[in-house]
Formats: sequence, structure tokens, C-alpha cells
Amino acid sequence: MYQARDGLEAHVVADLLQQVGIAARVQGDLLQGGMGELPASGLVAVWVDNEEEARARELVEEYQREQPELPESRSPSTPLSSAGFLSGLLVGFFAGVLVMLMLLR
Repeated sequence: MYQARDGLEAHVVADLLQQVGIAARVQGDLLQGGMGELPASGLVAVWVDNEEEARARELVEEYQREQPELPESRSPSTPLSSAGFLSGLLVGFFAGVLVMLMLLR
């Protein structure tokens, strides 16, 4: 019934629903660990019983209205730029080469 940005948000929403007596569970939060540091969206959801879905949606909509908007640069779903990734890869490669040279001395 609710697609969360990440596991933390999903658990916050599920706890909010449980506080008002709606049985809610988080699905897919453990799948994010398999993605490592890459942004993984669409994996985590909050599930409720069909009978409670309408009430749960109302509460989640109220929760979302109260949340501040994330700046675009801080959004967890913003993908890495290829230039940033490549520069990080090069720095890591050269740092590794330097460490290897120091160890071989």
C-alpha cells in the first residue's frame, strides 16, 4: 500500500500505522543490502490487510504532508553521475597502486 524511499522510511510508516492499531509489515527492506551503496528505490514497501488499506492510506497521506521536501541534491534516489563515479574509481585505483608500491619496498 506504500512504496518507501528506503528501509528507514518504511519502518517509520509501519510504526505509525501500528500505533493506531493497523497491523503493518515492511517487505523488501533486506533487499537493499544487496545493492551496496548504489541507490535502490522501489524495493521497500509497507503492507497492510485489505480491510485497513483505505484508513492506512489516509494516515500515510497525512504523514507525507507533514514531511519537509528533500532538496534535489540530497534525495536518496538521485543516481550517481558517471563523472563522479569514474573520478572516484581512478582515485581508488591510484591509491591502491601507491599502497602496493609502499608494501613492496
